[in-house]
Amino acid sequence: MINSYNNHKSTIKMDAITTIEECRKLLTAEIKTFPDWPEKGVNFKDVQSILFNPELALITSHYLKELLPKQGANNFLFNKILCFDARGFLFGFDLAKASKTPMILARKPGKLPGEVITQSFQKEYGLDEIQVQAGLINPGDKVLIHDDLLATGGTAGAAAEIILKCGAEIAGFNFIMDLSFLPGRKVLQKYVDNDKIKALLEF
Repeated sequence: MINSYNNHKSTIKMDAITTIEECRKLLTAEIKTFPDWPEKGVNFKDVQSILFNPELALITSHYLKELLPKQGANNFLFNKILCFDARGFLFGFDLAKASKTPMILARKPGKLPGEVITQSFQKEYGLDEIQVQAGLINPGDKVLIHDDLLATGGTAGAAAEIILKCGAEIAGFNFIMDLSFLPGRKVLQKYVDNDKIKALLEF
């Protein structure tokens, strides 16, 4: 039975979690699963579990930053970060600030002004599109892609295609959760080596 969010009281302390493995164990215990949503047979992992607990959100943000591709403490191996509408924005902005790199919004059609670059892709539940404003990604850029969840890889793969269309390089992928029983990681290996696909958690 899934516990309600009501009357939730945080007992988690940031300084009590000192390693990424401790973070992973904590997230595994705290993230709620909603069976048969949005359709029968799907077990939905809900990022709301993290957002509802400020300490857990801080811990998640901290260890997502640890996964960023870099050489040394502050030499990041990307110069822009692309994040998805809408849950990818939540921690993507933290990552952009931590790495002092511009953040690019990848949004659903009709949400962005001006000239846009559009890419269609297949989702778990049908065909979809994402758009990025033209001129934000340029030849020579190294772009990191961030989202909350890796499932079939359709959304992240579409972003990768946009980056390639712009003549830029895919620096890697960064996720909170990887549903490893789905083919997402294999799809993204078309674009980067497996060690450049990072996730805090695997289910």
